[in-house]
Amino acid sequence: AVVSTQSTGITDLIAEQSDLPVSGSFTGEDTPEAAEIQHLTQQLLDYEVKRDWPSYSKLCHPGITGFEPQGHGHMIKGLEFQRFYFEATSTSPHKTLIMDPQVTMLGPDSAVIAYVRICQKLDTGTNSIHSLHSNESRVWKRIGGIWLNVHYHKSGISRSSTS
Repeated sequence: AVVSTQSTGITDLIAEQSDLPVSGSFTGEDTPEAAEIQHLTQQLLDYEVKRDWPSYSKLCHPGITGFEPQGHGHMIKGLEFQRFYFEATSTSPHKTLIMDPQVTMLGPDSAVIAYVRICQKLDTGTNSIHSLHSNESRVWKRIGGIWLNVHYHKSGISRSSTS
């Protein structure tokens, strides 16, 4: 399934101008827990798109670790690195798609999800669409009955444009 997040008013424009696929397939475990992990991952990305730091941070363990291009090969530890981007980055019209999510339950209280993330952004100056994609994975752990993202890994970002 394709899962999407969107900011206001551009979904139709992006759909008209984009040649990206509009469907994917769910190839992970078909369990309620796996579905919950997929839903929580989508929520996390929704909060990122909306720049909703309080909601985003509630889904992350305070000691979260991760690797991402902005870390230049260093492991990111804690939430302050992400917080900076929430506060410093302006929002432009865009939507985020999760393509081909794969959830693997590692036990009753831990899971990993891997997916391709596609972010479609509208350049309002040129009225063109820029698509960015990265391969991402997240490790979730249920602590005290609550699922928290404890680790993530993001590949380098590739960019394509349509006009």
